[in-house]
Amino acid sequence: MGTKKVIVMGATGFIGQHLVKDLLDQDYSVTILVRNKAKVSCYRWKREITIIGWDGEDPEGLNVQGTGYGTFFFVAWDGVAPEDKNNVGLQIQNITYALNAMELAKRLGCSKFVATGTVAEYVFCENTIDVNEKPAPSDFYGAAKVSVHYMLEVLARQISMDFIWAVLPSTFGPGRKGNNIITYTIRTLLKKQKPRYGDLEQLWDFLYVTEVAKALRLIGEKGKPGKIYGIGSGQYRKLREYVEEIRDCIDPLLDLEIGVLPEMTAKTFSSCVNIFDLIQDTGFQIETSFCDGIKETILYIGKNM
Repeated sequence: MGTKKVIVMGATGFIGQHLVKDLLDQDYSVTILVRNKAKVSCYRWKREITIIGWDGEDPEGLNVQGTGYGTFFFVAWDGVAPEDKNNVGLQIQNITYALNAMELAKRLGCSKFVATGTVAEYVFCENTIDVNEKPAPSDFYGAAKVSVHYMLEVLARQISMDFIWAVLPSTFGPGRKGNNIITYTIRTLLKKQKPRYGDLEQLWDFLYVTEVAKALRLIGEKGKPGKIYGIGSGQYRKLREYVEEIRDCIDPLLDLEIGVLPEMTAKTFSSCVNIFDLIQDTGFQIETSFCDGIKETILYIGKNM
C-alpha cells in the first residue's frame, strides 16, 4: 500500500470533507491544500491535519516542507451547481488547477495522482455506463471533466506520474448543497408539499457520501495506474422508486406528482456505472444502504431547514 502520507486538494467540498475524515479514520497523515485557510476553521476533523494555502496557480512557487507523499487526491472543482455548469470560463479554470496540481504532486514526490470525474461525462448513455467507452457530455461541466481527464493522461506520461481517473456517481448525504432531486424531494415533503417530476423512468444509482469517500481511499491504496474506475453501489433502480422510498421514510401518506412535468430530453439516459473493476482491484463493498443513508440525510435536512 505504500506510505500513509497523502495530500487532498478540495478538502472543503462535500466529498472532500468525507474523504479527509475517512483517511484520518484509517490513520493516514493528511495534508490539505486550500485557497482560503480561514475557511477550514469550520471543519471539525477529529485528528490533526496539515493545512497549506495554495491558489492553484503556480506549482513552482509553493514552498512545502517535506516530500515522500503517497497519493495526491484531486477532488476540487468549482461550478458544480446547475447555474454554473455552462460557465465556460469557470470550467476551463478548473482544468488549469488540475494540471497545476499534478505538476505539484510530481514536485512533492507523490507516488500516485487520483482525480475525480463524473457520470455527467456519459449523460447520453442509455444503459449501464462502461467508463472506458466514449464519453458523451451534455454541458460544459461534463465536457471540462472529459477534457481534463485526457490532458492529465498526457501530462502524467510526460512527467512519469502514476495516474488514476475515478468516475463519481450521484452522491448524497448530510451537507450536500444544491437543489438536486434528493434534496428537493426531502425539503418539499418535509414542508408537506407535493414534489413535481417528469416520468422518472431513468435507471439511476445513488451512493451515500461516506461510501464514495471509502472508494476513493481504496483506489488510492490499491487502484492500478492508468485505469478508470467507476464508483457506485452496483444496484440500479428507476428514479421513481428512489423518490417513493424517500416519501415512505418521511410519511407514506404524502403525495408525489410524478409525470406532470415535461422531460428535459426525449432520450432517456442512465447514471448507472459498471463497478466490476473497482470491486475486483480494491475489494470495495457497500456498508451504507440507500435506505440508511437517506434516513440520515432526512434528519440533517430537517434540522437545517
